[in-house]
Amino acid sequence: MDTLTRSASLRERVAAWRKAGETVALIPTRGTLHKGHMSLVAEAQERAAHVIVSVFVDPPRLEGHTLEADRELLAKVGADILFVPPVQEIFAMGRELAAVVDIPELAHVLEGAGRPGHLSALMTVHVKLLNIVRPDIALFGERDFQQLVMVRRLVDDLFLSTDVVGCPTLRDSDGVAVATVNRSLSPEERSRAPRLSAALETVAKQIEAGGRDYEALQGHGVELLNSAGFTTEYFQVRQAADLGRIRPGTRDLVLLAAARLGDKRLTDSRRVRLIDRY
Repeated sequence: MDTLTRSASLRERVAAWRKAGETVALIPTRGTLHKGHMSLVAEAQERAAHVIVSVFVDPPRLEGHTLEADRELLAKVGADILFVPPVQEIFAMGRELAAVVDIPELAHVLEGAGRPGHLSALMTVHVKLLNIVRPDIALFGERDFQQLVMVRRLVDDLFLSTDVVGCPTLRDSDGVAVATVNRSLSPEERSRAPRLSAALETVAKQIEAGGRDYEALQGHGVELLNSAGFTTEYFQVRQAADLGRIRPGTRDLVLLAAARLGDKRLTDSRRVRLIDRY
């Protein structure tokens, strides 16, 4: 596996693969990789001949040993390229002068409500990476469901020729979504963490059983989390396609939650498909 830092070098490598008629997958990440990312690599290898994993964080926060651990993991599972561009490679004139990708109705709700500008900055980076690599497919985990919906929107709206693939959330045996934040949980916090996925599962089953009072269901989700020792930021039931409020006839839903355990912030999601009952 090669580690590249310059977009020109990466494009040259991708061009050679294209000339040979080979397909390319991209997995954008913010580093500190774990088995959830490795599951994305495995899925990408099933779908494409070559797999590129990017690591980009602005402002930079990766320590040398963390990046080396990421490199070792990716080499072990057989990724083709680790792309680690410096900030000046992505924002040649500085972020303050850069064009910004904004999806107004998605960037300022849920994850964006308490973090102004965060999701627009994230989408701007994703557009740059997609334009550098021009992959056949780009893979994202469904735990960060809002990100997945937004990337699909920007690919459609900007006529990018990449197929965006959402992959099911990888979970530990107790239901906790695999995430970088889990590494920093105390033993007591880790023992409480499964209650987040359990609350999502409980409300999902209530919907599947016919519950349609979504405001009450959302309130119940908040109660479940708060009673388990979380400080809940949001617990929402939305349309999976666009994260809009539920409209009559909607069949594909997603439950999204964010809550804090001490100073740790956990997020998770759960898909629900409504089935007509006769």
